[in-house]
Amino acid sequence: MNERGKLGKEGEDRACAYLETCGYRIVERNFRCRSGEIDIVAAEERGGIICFVEVKTRRGCAFGLPKEAVDRRKQRKLCAAAKYYMLCHREYENCLLRMDVVEMLHLASGIYVNHIKGAFGEVS
Repeated sequence: MNERGKLGKEGEDRACAYLETCGYRIVERNFRCRSGEIDIVAAEERGGIICFVEVKTRRGCAFGLPKEAVDRRKQRKLCAAAKYYMLCHREYENCLLRMDVVEMLHLASGIYVNHIKGAFGEVS
């Protein structure tokens, strides 16, 4: 695995740990279909919400904030993948759905985590 892949995997691992400490249950990781990939599918048990989480990790701000990499095209692909996921997992058909982004920014002072709930779009 190259450095970029390692950074991405590390970011996803940290995002899962963060979400679990916030009370989420990790349902699935790296769900792939023709439409794209969903980094994390998590359940927010207390609200009956299924969250489709895109994780973006950066080593600095030279290329902008991590969330800025989730452009309209990426959002459309994620929503299409989430729709397909819901077709495959009817057990969640009564849950509310949400598209989230978790930013991981590695700075000299430490790792900055920003969970953006309902970051974009609707899955319906």
